[in-house]
Amino acid sequence: MNLIDVQPVKFSFFEKPPASSMTQAFVYTNEENHFLVVKNGDRITRSDLRAGKYTKVYSVNMTTLNFHYENEVPSQDRGRHFLVDLSIDYKVVDPISLIQQGAGEIVTYIQKKLPYWLEEITSDYPVSEAKRVKRHIEDLHEHSSMVAGLKQVGVAVTDINVLVKQSEDDQEHDKRFRVIDQEDELDEYRREKRLKKASILAKSIQEAIESGNLLEAVLIAEENKDALEIVKNRLYNEEHFRLEVQDQVRKLLLDPTVDAVEANEQIMKIRAYFPHESFSGQYPTSNESSMDDPLAYLRNIYQSTKGE
Repeated sequence: MNLIDVQPVKFSFFEKPPASSMTQAFVYTNEENHFLVVKNGDRITRSDLRAGKYTKVYSVNMTTLNFHYENEVPSQDRGRHFLVDLSIDYKVVDPISLIQQGAGEIVTYIQKKLPYWLEEITSDYPVSEAKRVKRHIEDLHEHSSMVAGLKQVGVAVTDINVLVKQSEDDQEHDKRFRVIDQEDELDEYRREKRLKKASILAKSIQEAIESGNLLEAVLIAEENKDALEIVKNRLYNEEHFRLEVQDQVRKLLLDPTVDAVEANEQIMKIRAYFPHESFSGQYPTSNESSMDDPLAYLRNIYQSTKGE
């Protein structure tokens, strides 16, 4: 969009020169490059037009215009970019400078200069500091090389709105990292759930075994194949140990060289190892007390051996 339109001055005794407005200014110039600005609703008089010997009149657009820019700009991090979405409001404040600099095609001028102005800023920041880049760019209308360059051609920046974020490639890159993090979080959650469930299961099995409810322990363990295998192995080992202890105690009780005190100590040991184990019916009893005491059979053997 060209902000300037130039026409030759046409003098007429019958028609008044055109009036300016808040959105349109007129700049008259003569062969000696003298300029006269008419704006804000004013109108040049016919006498001033003749006295100034003006030959050209420039019509200048004084409205506030907008320029939009959206592109990726390099960051301080190698290979990583900011995505800058920038909206600039600007207007002509010095029509003469605009004409002298031939900057009527101001959009072309901004398009050419803006990438360099932005890169001067963004290249000093890592891609993680998008908010700081945003604040820096928003200050452009107060102090920057861009503002200085536009002022030289008679244009002022009146407002800047900007959105700065990571480039689309970086956003996709971070999304992939987030997917991995989410998978790790789910795996950790599943692991915690499995551990909690296993802990509850192990506690139930342990309580059943300690109370002597071996069948209940097996039934509880059936919920988990690994737990069932562990329980079976434990029961097998405990049974093997129980039989081995019984065999050792039996040999000890049958040994005529062992006295009653030592024999009773061994009986107490087997009771401590297997407090819930019932030995009734495994060995024939010689008296009624053996029915009340599962270990009476072993004690009777000892007494018989001693000849008591």
